[in-house]
Amino acid sequence: MRKLLGKSSLAGAALRRATTAAAISTTLLLGACAQNNPLDLALGNDRPKTADIATASAGNATRADLEKATAYWGEQHAKNPRDAKAAVAYARNLKAMGRKANALAALQATYMFASDDKDLLSEYGRLALDLGQVSTAEKLLIRAEDPARPDWRIISARGTILAKQNRFKEAISFYETALELSPGQPSLLNNLAMAYAMDGQAARGEGLLRKAMEAGGRDPRLQKNLELVVDLQGRSARPEATVAAAQPTPPPTATTTPPATTAPVANSAWSKPLPIEREATPVKVATTTTASAPLHADTIVRQALEAEHAKSARQ
Repeated sequence: MRKLLGKSSLAGAALRRATTAAAISTTLLLGACAQNNPLDLALGNDRPKTADIATASAGNATRADLEKATAYWGEQHAKNPRDAKAAVAYARNLKAMGRKANALAALQATYMFASDDKDLLSEYGRLALDLGQVSTAEKLLIRAEDPARPDWRIISARGTILAKQNRFKEAISFYETALELSPGQPSLLNNLAMAYAMDGQAARGEGLLRKAMEAGGRDPRLQKNLELVVDLQGRSARPEATVAAAQPTPPPTATTTPPATTAPVANSAWSKPLPIEREATPVKVATTTTASAPLHADTIVRQALEAEHAKSARQ
């Protein structure tokens, strides 16, 4: 019985870890400029630049500023669709207002006339990645790179494309390069951490996520990702779990089943959830209304024979 319980605990732990890893692999690695995906948090880094907000002073733009700026750059874009600067500024303000499809349409219209403009290629490529157009994004971002002006956002986005293809080691290299250009960037630390986690280095990913939070990353998704990565290691980052862990563990009794040792999850299985073990269907046992003494073996045999004869007679 104890052995069966141990196997069940191991299976449950493995299933929990695989489910956690599957949650990571299906929700991260989406885009380098997204405002609402777990891997590339952006955390406000892809807001319109002050120069793109025609009516705003330096500092954070208000909703009214964004609306006026969007209207202004929309007019400029309509007057001259060939102007890459106007198209990029218009797209950035549209994205800030949550109108990503409109932003993509504006960039596509100008791309026909300015297909070699690096800023337009960067904006177009990162937005395409954000909207799930991975193949298009990859082609645009490769062309957007400028060795003379390396941009961490482009490099990070290319890392995200590799990570979406399960090429985590290559993605890590891109993220580390981007981090050299923008040290302490919470979104980059987050990306790198999750890539490490999917590459089988969850402990290293945990350290990077904690560093991202210390660096000022207040996005609640950082805490969620930290919980996922810690859970992969068989622990819990939730406050209530920390309190429970601090309580003294009572000594085992004769009837207590010792906890099973959790086996590590194979790295190759992280992106594939394990099959869920279904509980066996309970066997229904007929009960009698009155208690009776256990039947003797001879009595059981006789009753079985009588039942068989009665069945034959009915046929």
